[in-house]
Amino acid sequence: MRGLVAHGLIRREPDPHDRRAVRLYPTMDAEHGMARIENAWAELFADALATLPADDRAALIDATPALRTLGSTLRDLRNAARD
Repeated sequence: MRGLVAHGLIRREPDPHDRRAVRLYPTMDAEHGMARIENAWAELFADALATLPADDRAALIDATPALRTLGSTLRDLRNAARD
């Protein structure tokens, strides 16, 4: 954690209920870094999709609602872990 704090990716705050504990939060730099990573993955994903046969792309289009639900659930879980 010290390294992440030193690199400005995590900030520490004392726990208001227990001064022995510390709460850790991602900084804006960390949030922006995660967004860059997610964008890079999305680009890679799009490139890979473009190489699939039409039948496979159609199957993925049919699965889009379930995949969106999965993505939303994953975001909710990530956000809940931050709180």
